[in-house]
Amino acid sequence: MAPQFRSYVWDPALIVAQMVLLQAGYYSSLGLWLALLGTLGTTGPSLHQVFSDEILGFSTPPGRLSMMAFILNALTW
Repeated sequence: MAPQFRSYVWDPALIVAQMVLLQAGYYSSLGLWLALLGTLGTTGPSLHQVFSDEILGFSTPPGRLSMMAFILNALTW
């Protein structure tokens, strides 16, 4: 019997693995965008840019670069 595309067997390990891989891919590409756009600004990429909502906004140049990285990441994902 040939393998099927959709498996109707409950596999929690597969679901958790898919969630972990999606999150890892999302944050990896966000870090890449932050690093690429960080070359335009004065600050390098940091975890503060990724996980803090204080830096997000259009009032400061680092905030604009972070917002651009989040928008570009959303478009690429």
